[in-house]
Amino acid sequence: MIRILRRLRFRSAGIILATMATACGSISAVNDPVPWGDEAIGYFDELAVAYTANDYYGVLDFYSPNAFQERWRGGVRGGLLVRDLLRWNSGDLGYDIVDIHLGPQGALALIRSDTAGGGLSVVVSTLEDGLITEETVYDHSAWLEVGLRASPDVVSRYENLYRDYADVWTDASVDDLGNVYSSQATLTKSLTGTAAQGLGSILEASSSIGRVDRIDLTQTVNTVEASGPAIFLGPADYGIDPARAVAIYNMTDRNECSRQVAVVWQAVGGQILEEARYEEVESFSRCRSESLPNGWWTGLELPRPSDQVAPGTVRTEGGHELEIYNGTPRLEELLLTGLKRFSKAGLAEPRFDTVTFEPSRRCDERSGRLLQDEDSRELFLCLFESDLCPGASACVKPSLSVRNSVLHELAHAWIIDHVDVATQDRLLQSTGRESWDDDSLPWVERGDEYAAEVISWGLLEEDAPMVRIGRPPCEELAASFELLTNTDSLRAEGDCGSS
Repeated sequence: MIRILRRLRFRSAGIILATMATACGSISAVNDPVPWGDEAIGYFDELAVAYTANDYYGVLDFYSPNAFQERWRGGVRGGLLVRDLLRWNSGDLGYDIVDIHLGPQGALALIRSDTAGGGLSVVVSTLEDGLITEETVYDHSAWLEVGLRASPDVVSRYENLYRDYADVWTDASVDDLGNVYSSQATLTKSLTGTAAQGLGSILEASSSIGRVDRIDLTQTVNTVEASGPAIFLGPADYGIDPARAVAIYNMTDRNECSRQVAVVWQAVGGQILEEARYEEVESFSRCRSESLPNGWWTGLELPRPSDQVAPGTVRTEGGHELEIYNGTPRLEELLLTGLKRFSKAGLAEPRFDTVTFEPSRRCDERSGRLLQDEDSRELFLCLFESDLCPGASACVKPSLSVRNSVLHELAHAWIIDHVDVATQDRLLQSTGRESWDDDSLPWVERGDEYAAEVISWGLLEEDAPMVRIGRPPCEELAASFELLTNTDSLRAEGDCGSS
């Protein structure tokens, strides 16, 4: 029976998760800390808390900028970048952690997500430098079959493999292993990362496993009782063999100590081609007395907020050095290209000290914002690199709407230093607006937003209709640009195009 862990909130990676230390066959009266893995438990528990709170930025703190998740759900075929999955998902993402297993390159979490209708699932995560770089979601085979998301033949094939695997490891021999493994199969030993290839090598490397007891799980899926073995299938379309599965077993060693082990399979033609083993933290610690190797879990800390991570720097054409948070080469190029448009028009570069791209808590569903105090000026461009091209297509030049948004935010910084109150009043009068920056007014009626749009229009390489400020006539835009900047727009000799 799988024991459900009580969710705890971890505020520091230094907090130790205390567990009941259990000798093989007896229960200790002393509460001892788990000697390894406690940071990993705290790490994934806190990630679950962020998901349950639908804390978009709190979740993204745990992922690398281009972290990818494979899953099998609805219209998502093959998966998406984690940040895009979160942005476009309006449902409840909460879940409870049932158990955490550790492997040589990452963790395997057994989770219960009743609110999503899926009951038990498995998420296999790969970590690098304390951040998750990729995930694969495996759903319970019985639930997939009941929900008509996997064909009965595929489910039956893996459930049979699940049972055959347990049978051959009850009293393993080379002949037995040949019933479930390809002759060239590779098994990665848990935690150490060492591998064995071929049936004889696998048998030698894993001889200490001993007896394997099969476990069955029962769960309710969409009010239907679904009973079946603990086998979880990887992403695939209906009727297609996913070629990937996770099986969970109770393995009893030669000292009669039982521990829970999760195995991840790559399978071909019903035989295992690759296998990686993940050990459940508490039961492995209880059953093993020897010292354990260091790994990715050693000293693992909770991630800092992603918009406070040590920045990179870029130097502008005007010689200013800017701190860049969450930047990528393409995003930095987008910023520098926008600054060059000011120079081309004969205008001074907008002044600011830092630039932060998404993810940033300062964005909060904005396209961008500028914040300043007495000491610094911070620019927030609320863009991911995946926003640069329309839809899911690739593009050489970022979309017009993206370039307009960047120029708009740069214009705000330029306006602060170069547009005086008298010019503001003249612009308000000429355009029929009443206030320069009254937040109680609709966005389109604020003079500062209108001015930023006008400057962006005048610096763009091509015509733009300026729909956000009501599609004003070209002549109005050109006159406003000249009033604000004391120069002509970059459109040749006042050519307004079709706007």
